Amino acid sequence: MKQLLLTVLAISCVAFLFLGNMYWKERTTLVASEEKTAETVEDTSTEETTEPQKEESEEEGREGIDSLISNWPEEAQVHFKDLMENGETYKIAIVGSPALGETENGWAPQLKEKILSELDNQVEVEIFQSGVTSIEFINGEEADKVLAYEPDLVLLEPFSLTDNSNQVGSVQNHESILMFLRILKETNEDSVLLLQPPHPLEGATYYPQQIEALEEFAEEESISYLDHWTSWPDDETLGDYLIESQDTPNEKGHDIWAEYLMDYFINQ
Repeated sequence: MKQLLLTVLAISCVAFLFLGNMYWKERTTLVASEEKTAETVEDTSTEETTEPQKEESEEEGREGIDSLISNWPEEAQVHFKDLMENGETYKIAIVGSPALGETENGWAPQLKEKILSELDNQVEVEIFQSGVTSIEFINGEEADKVLAYEPDLVLLEPFSLTDNSNQVGSVQNHESILMFLRILKETNEDSVLLLQPPHPLEGATYYPQQIEALEEFAEEESISYLDHWTSWPDDETLGDYLIESQDTPNEKGHDIWAEYLMDYFINQ
């Protein structure tokens, strides 16, 4: 009888150890499985969270650009965004007479700095300043330099004041603009031309008529015209914004001109 009890006890111990071992293995496997599943869910959740955030960030960036360039002609906006999507830069050329103030922190350098600071690596900006008439511009190397740059947008101050001082009439001035526009389109069919007048003069009579004709010409030819004259004084204080000879603006005049154009090119 004693021997039988010992045998039963031994068998019970073996069974208990076996069942305990099986339970431990199952429990360990279950815990490991749960941890792996949790890690998988966490990884998936992280990926699902990161991707929408990236897409949202890119979308916000595009919307920001759309807002900044919303004043531009429609075709310029479309071409800019196409180039941006392809990782290419949009080229802007600022062209005109010494009234640009290229070497003296004039409106052109100020505008260039503003555009580059807001649109960063999406754009290139070059200034092409020449002390020539419109006829000399279109027939000389000055126009060739601009065209060789292959700009996507040209902001042209079409030498109207220089023409006025050198007896070049409005008809010749307008013909020169049309010739330049035609060659510009041949160079880059997606390019856009913007026209603007030079600065106003104090006490002038014939010159304002030339500028009025320039604006009418732009409207007839469906060329965008930026009338910054609306930002200048129209009384005797105008002289305070020009150098003594009135050939170019002074610092105050450049600031007025620059502010108008910066508001146009960068809509904030």
